[in-house]
Amino acid sequence: MFLENKKEHILRCVKLGLNLYEAELITECTEEEIEILDNDDLFKKQVKQQKVLEEYDLLLKQEEAIIIATSKGNSAGAQWKLERINANRWAGKESEENPFDDLELNVNLVGKGNGS
Repeated sequence: MFLENKKEHILRCVKLGLNLYEAELITECTEEEIEILDNDDLFKKQVKQQKVLEEYDLLLKQEEAIIIATSKGNSAGAQWKLERINANRWAGKESEENPFDDLELNVNLVGKGNGS
């Protein structure tokens, strides 16, 4: 397989969740090809882009799942996301210098109808 074809396969492997070296190994790259790829700035950028695009796609799916779950009265996904976005505020990890200390915020998550 030519190196250009291997690059495409490596990018697919990275999209599946393998790191770059694992993807190079599974694609049966030689040590010389691995060295070439490790010094290829454009390819390294493509690998990073692939990871970010996959993460973005998964975040969109996660957002859809959270919306569906919340509409059915299950707020666990929304709570999980709030804890990731602002752990100081939502995960009980208050810092000494929290700019929101004096701010009152009420969040009501409402499910469908009568809770069924």
